Amino acid sequence: MPRYFFSLTNGARTVIDADGVQLKDEEAMRLEAMEMVADLRKESHITGADWNGWRLIARDENGWELFDVKF
Repeated sequence: MPRYFFSLTNGARTVIDADGVQLKDEEAMRLEAMEMVADLRKESHITGADWNGWRLIARDENGWELFDVKF
């Protein structure tokens, strides 16, 4: 199964996913990315985190950017 890496960035700061997640295919990766963004948005009401201007970038095992979504 391929491994995908999900990093977060706002242009000034970047949070790198060094471990990644093994997922079935790119469709599963896109669903995982969208769920991550939805979860972070929900949690921001609790934690007070401001995700405005951030985006999630999904990469494959070779470092190729496959998908990104803005918060």
